[in-house]
Amino acid sequence: MASPGPPTGGAGGGGGNPFAHATPPGGIPNTTDTILASIFIPLFFAVGLYFHFRLFKAYNQKFIWSILCFGFCMARIAALSLRLATVKHPTNKSLNIAAQVFIAAGVVLLFFVNLQMARRFFGQLHPQHAIWVKRVVNTACILVLPVLAMVITTVVQSFLTTDPSILDKDRKVRLVASVFLVLLAFLPIPIVLVVLLLQRLTPSPTPSPGAESGLEKGQVVLAEGDADPEADNDAVAATSNGKPNGIEKKEEGLTGCEHERERVKGEPTTGFGRTPVGQREIWETALVILIPGVLLTFEQGIRTSQAFYTPKVGRSPPWYLSKATFWTCIFAFELVSVLIFGLAVLPRRFSHLKII
Repeated sequence: MASPGPPTGGAGGGGGNPFAHATPPGGIPNTTDTILASIFIPLFFAVGLYFHFRLFKAYNQKFIWSILCFGFCMARIAALSLRLATVKHPTNKSLNIAAQVFIAAGVVLLFFVNLQMARRFFGQLHPQHAIWVKRVVNTACILVLPVLAMVITTVVQSFLTTDPSILDKDRKVRLVASVFLVLLAFLPIPIVLVVLLLQRLTPSPTPSPGAESGLEKGQVVLAEGDADPEADNDAVAATSNGKPNGIEKKEEGLTGCEHERERVKGEPTTGFGRTPVGQREIWETALVILIPGVLLTFEQGIRTSQAFYTPKVGRSPPWYLSKATFWTCIFAFELVSVLIFGLAVLPRRFSHLKII
């Protein structure tokens, strides 16, 4: 998280320069910010509404990750709107506090979504080891809440006090939080790489078209409940159909269409979702996670560099505090990431498991 400059006025809504002691990331808001924000606001709105909110109830299921991506787009619109407001009222502390909080905290939603997609991808291909990935991902997601609360508290407090001792403690808290969030953004990358490595070490034959269609009609299916007890009960029931070890056999007089009516069309046959068939589908799913993972890790790395930066008299701010870096590595990278999630159609590619 970038460290905002300590304020010089009182704790009220205006008066004084909030950035008198340090240049904020992206510099002081000006007309350039007005132009760029006017471009990004409709882009985030279009991506959130068309690619995520529209798919929230796809396949007659409420896919929570689509609505989180939509919520992220709305949070970014709020952050950009607040930055527009600070152009007209640069000394208003309330606006600057709100803008800094929204800019700093909104991206955590994308970290959360990418982590959960990586967990599902691992489970689809290696369900026998998925319980360990589930525990690591859930622990990281739970730790986000107290870290986020500490960051928001210190950001607000840094605007409302000039006590050097308090400001120093706030900065240390933000440094620890920044490092944690870099690891959180990076975590999906090794998970996906482990999946690809295991696929390379233990290659499995690609099912023939006939075998794949047989899977859709209710032949042999692996129930995710055998590997991970948090599998959706309805999905496991539709998969196992009361047979031991999650094996479902086609019964006499029961047609494939009747089997299809047991679950919504397009819904995963197991709790972890349909296993990607073929190298192309595996790599496509991997890239859906890896590309946003790399972009978000780089973005959070920039934020961490900003947090560690200490202003020095007579020295101009470094490149990672510039306006170009601010708009490219934060808003542009996030827009590309949430667009990739939308183009990938997450409800169709990943399973409908619980949040944690």
